[in-house]
Amino acid sequence: MVPRLFQSLKTQIVVAILALTGLFAASAFYSMYVIDQQHSDDTLLQLASTLQYKQQLLTVQAMQYKENAPRDYPSYFRDLRLYFQDLKRIRSEMDALIAAFSDNDFAPLLAGSDMAMMPRLPATSQDIAKQLGERWETFSTGLDERIGDNQEEPRLEWAAEWISEQHAELEDIVAGLTTTLENDVASRAERANAVNRLLLAFAVIVAVGIGLWFYWRVLDPLATAVSGFKRVANGEFSYQVPVNYDNEIGWLVGAFNRLSNRLDTLRKLLTRLEQGGDLHSTLDILSETLPNLMPVDWIGVLVVGVDGKIHLEKAFSDGKPDPIGQQSFDPDHTLLAECIDTREPLHIADVSQMSQLSDSYVFLRRLTELGRRDAIFMPIGAENTVQGVAVFASRYPNSYRTEHLELLRNLGVLVGVSLGRTLQLVESTRLANIGQFASSIVHEIRNPLATISLALEHVRGLDDLPDGAIKRVHLASDELTRLERLLSDILLYAKPLALDRSPQDIAELIAIMVAGELGDDKRFRLETSRCPLVPADRDRIRQVLLNLIRNAEQASPQDSPIRIRCHVDGEDWVKIEIQNAGDPIPEKILARVFEPFFTSKRQGTGLGLPIVQRIVEAHSGEVTIASDAKHGTRVTLRLPVTGRIAA
Repeated sequence: MVPRLFQSLKTQIVVAILALTGLFAASAFYSMYVIDQQHSDDTLLQLASTLQYKQQLLTVQAMQYKENAPRDYPSYFRDLRLYFQDLKRIRSEMDALIAAFSDNDFAPLLAGSDMAMMPRLPATSQDIAKQLGERWETFSTGLDERIGDNQEEPRLEWAAEWISEQHAELEDIVAGLTTTLENDVASRAERANAVNRLLLAFAVIVAVGIGLWFYWRVLDPLATAVSGFKRVANGEFSYQVPVNYDNEIGWLVGAFNRLSNRLDTLRKLLTRLEQGGDLHSTLDILSETLPNLMPVDWIGVLVVGVDGKIHLEKAFSDGKPDPIGQQSFDPDHTLLAECIDTREPLHIADVSQMSQLSDSYVFLRRLTELGRRDAIFMPIGAENTVQGVAVFASRYPNSYRTEHLELLRNLGVLVGVSLGRTLQLVESTRLANIGQFASSIVHEIRNPLATISLALEHVRGLDDLPDGAIKRVHLASDELTRLERLLSDILLYAKPLALDRSPQDIAELIAIMVAGELGDDKRFRLETSRCPLVPADRDRIRQVLLNLIRNAEQASPQDSPIRIRCHVDGEDWVKIEIQNAGDPIPEKILARVFEPFFTSKRQGTGLGLPIVQRIVEAHSGEVTIASDAKHGTRVTLRLPVTGRIAA
């Protein structure tokens, strides 16, 4: 089996590059060697030519001397100075040249040169060079005998005669050496050129082979992968790119196929989530599909109720409904509340250990009892909607590794929105049913209430009633009034709003209300400016303002001012601010003041602010509440305008 290291394209490409580099380096080094060898051979040929020239010069001078031998002593001594000195010089030079050739050692001759390679005789030339050395030694011995021992008066004529007689054989050997050397050098150059051509051809073949391999192993698979990537990018998530190679491209394609498979699974999941109509079917879809994407065998949904507690609405275990039933948990100091507040997923790697850290972690202990060891809390819902937590858990510890957490983090937003939408749909359906029921029951209750009211009026008109009975009648009348107000609020919140819009001057409306309905209370501080007209239902907006101002009065200490501002906000809005200096509203209550039937007042119905919000939003406006210890409580209304401020 091929080691994985050698399956890597990186390793294969490095090896191919090293092979090409090695081939071209070898070719370059061999070319340099050939150049040096050629230089060496040229030097050999030059030395051989010099030797041949010296030998011919020696012969020519001897023949000339023999033909013109001196006939008197003055001429002899002249030739002694000229010919004999040349003879010794040429002989010395030939001694050095022939010794270098016969010994195959040219360093003494080339001392001080910058040659990279010393000349070396080919094998065939070495035999002739040795023969030349032996013949030269015989020639030199005979020449010495002819010259004699007296160097002052050498026998030059005998020497010239000896040279003339022996030159032919010596000349043939030198010529043979030169010819053989030329042939050897030419043959060596031809072999070098052949090797160079062979190396170059081999390098070209290897380069072409590597190019074909690169196309077959890299370019063609990349083209196939890119084509598959484009198909997936165009929406064909179920397409799987063929994996034909066990290398980086194959590994990349395999990872991409897993990604496209997850995308296809996610697409199917979202499609089915869109089709899910209630929480049961939504969790059923999640418990069936999510295990294909991540290790999860328990899914539960917890929702913040109107009572402030967090309720376990429904759970699925191993793809089936969990008979755990609905349970409620106090949110204070819990990870569930932290998840909702931060809007960030929480990973509890060890549920059992974490549950022991605080007495408030009741839900974690319940998960531990269910045998779950690893869990992720994911917030669902959004601001001003039903909020809660989706819990994904596994019975195996450390189930969620980094890649699972990243997938959950990315997938969590979509799943969280889908679950939040499902819960909101369920809540909207529930509220719609409540509203329909409330509308019908209000009419049923009002008839007996009218009868009771008439009966109380009759009893109140009787004479001689005991004081206790009178108090009970007044108490019953007050409760009857409160019940009628509650029924009116329920009917107002439940039934559709029909607005009778007309241009309204909000600043003028506020001034009239303060002067009339609010009794011109000295606590009110009006800060109004000329504002453009607002398309509004006068009665509805007056109802909104009256509700908010009454709330500010009730929340303010005695004699503390209530500031009412009305001014332009940009070019398209009118802003109304109602501010009191009472105690700040706690954050937990402030977050829920617009929830139906939620109230912190003993006699409140919990429908005042929801009705305000509903009326304002029906006018395409918005209402917000801010509260702190420094500035008190400030309610802000923003309503769209229909015109500009008059000049």
